[in-house]
Amino acid sequence: MGNHAIERSLSDGTPQSSKAFSGYRWTYHDSLQEGPIRSRAESFSASVDWSSLLQYAARRRNGTSCRLLRDIGLGYNHMVRIIQFDDGVRWVARLRMPPIKSSGVFEDSDESVEAVEKCEYNTISLVRQWSSIPIPEVHAIEARWDCDVKAPFMLMDCLPGNVGMDLGMKIPPGYKPEFLRRLAQMHVQLAMVQLPMIGTIVSRNEDGTYRQGPIRGLGGPFNTATEFFKAWAAKTTFGMTDENLRTASGQYADEIIPSVLSFPKSISNLASKLSTRDHGPFPLCHGDFGHNNIIVDDEYRVLGLIDWEASFAGPWEVFADFPLTLSMVPPSIDVPWNYNEQGDPVTDELKHQLADQKSYVAAVKEVEDCSGTGNLLSDALKDCRRQQLVTAMRLYQRGKVGWYSKLVDDFT
Repeated sequence: MGNHAIERSLSDGTPQSSKAFSGYRWTYHDSLQEGPIRSRAESFSASVDWSSLLQYAARRRNGTSCRLLRDIGLGYNHMVRIIQFDDGVRWVARLRMPPIKSSGVFEDSDESVEAVEKCEYNTISLVRQWSSIPIPEVHAIEARWDCDVKAPFMLMDCLPGNVGMDLGMKIPPGYKPEFLRRLAQMHVQLAMVQLPMIGTIVSRNEDGTYRQGPIRGLGGPFNTATEFFKAWAAKTTFGMTDENLRTASGQYADEIIPSVLSFPKSISNLASKLSTRDHGPFPLCHGDFGHNNIIVDDEYRVLGLIDWEASFAGPWEVFADFPLTLSMVPPSIDVPWNYNEQGDPVTDELKHQLADQKSYVAAVKEVEDCSGTGNLLSDALKDCRRQQLVTAMRLYQRGKVGWYSKLVDDFT
């Protein structure tokens, strides 16, 4: 694999066992029905040279023998396997899978995949250096498809816990207050990891600073939030085909379709007004911050925040999007029967979500006040007009059908 591999100094100090851990609940892979997702996983597993992976891992620990455990974790882009060494230490091998189908230059370009993998590694290094956010230590990264293992991969510490997807994406009520407090602590710490421009982290300079680069699909880096929102409006498309949008809109198609199609132009027109802090420094956005990427033990104690490949330094309003764990569809976009004439939610689920958001803002402010870092994050979270508009931008990319023009009208 030669000089493509980047290695960190080894550290076996991360806990490899937990009294509050009864085992991995990686059931998604084994429960897959016949179809493209299962076919991709099976084909990928058959294509990987697992023996080369074990040999590589053994070399990283001075020849200590190791084996693969049976557990198989599966995400949108990655397959995860556990490597157990003879001395009991466990590492995780996270291997990038090919796309289910071609969806652009990034997916099919070896150079672009390599850039994404290295940006993620640089981001992890930065966050570990500038904060105490728990992140599994990366021991080595191989960013190219043409390596001996036959897939890009990372080797990192194996934490004794599960992520939200393995736990049904639910947080038991008894554990929720402490979990939200810990989530708030991580969010506030990320607010302190700031960079001069909006963009990804391409490399580290000799003086310890970091070189920033473009955001996948948007370009950059950008000097202002206005430039970022303009680029988003110019390059982002709705995450659903026109035909499916019309079908999903049903009897409201004549209202919803123009509302959806006009949204990017509205963002472009509002670009200079969307951020209260147009110039840097800008905070580091995880890109997929939520329960789905947080490892917890059986008592929902946070052990680590993972999957930083979508991270970038971004506008404060983007950074202040609620964690996905707490995310709600903005009322203006949502179906009208979910709210009464006063604008209050009518379902128990929405009432609980709204209460959780208020608790989270209070937890963030408490952490900020205790640490003396100022209230930029809590203030942005409380700015409902901007916060909901940025949430709508994320939902737009994912193809959420709704009345986007109503949200724009509320903002203006």
